[in-house]
Amino acid sequence: MIVKTLRLFLQTVGAATILFLVSVAGLLFWAADWFDVNDVPVTADYIVPLAGGYHRLFKAAELYNEGFAPVVMFSRAKLFPLTRLDKIEKEFGHKTYKPYGFGKKVLHHLGVPKNAIQDFGNGHISTVEEAEALKRHLNKGKVTMLLVTSPYHARRAKIIFQKVFPEATILVTSPPEGTMKKEWWKDQVSAQNLVMELMKTAYFLLGGAFRSTDVHSP
Repeated sequence: MIVKTLRLFLQTVGAATILFLVSVAGLLFWAADWFDVNDVPVTADYIVPLAGGYHRLFKAAELYNEGFAPVVMFSRAKLFPLTRLDKIEKEFGHKTYKPYGFGKKVLHHLGVPKNAIQDFGNGHISTVEEAEALKRHLNKGKVTMLLVTSPYHARRAKIIFQKVFPEATILVTSPPEGTMKKEWWKDQVSAQNLVMELMKTAYFLLGGAFRSTDVHSP
């Protein structure tokens, strides 16, 4: 009786393990499609290009110029000290800008008037902090916003913002830069981005978030 019970238990565990592995394999096979959220934009209150890449500003300006929203929110993410290469470029006479100045100049150059750009945040280091900073700035929940971020970051960004803004309508759209190959395992950059996003998404769903120590500093 004990032997039969043990055999049944092992068979059940084995079947469950195989089912789990098949499910994981299926998830990984379609992972690039799952991460790449690209909602159809609608008329919104705000366009929000998330920090992390200047190509996102190009898409934000495109949406503004097409009349999807009257305001572009500019994310004041954490600034890092100049690298040794940055310092050499400065010595070479390359033009430098005040903190956040270059990003705003890009938006303005692409057709977004200065009075249509609003700053938010102060030194956030993660998407979670970015969403929380925007919520404090807007101080309202029932809004419609167009998040602009890289394709590989789109799914996690939408999950986070929907949790922070449960009453808001959150749509995500992306520029072409950062698109993952469907056969991501054949492309180094796609593979790196996918593994990174898998880990970060799992970390967030388990209750984790990277936080700065200066997000509320003046």
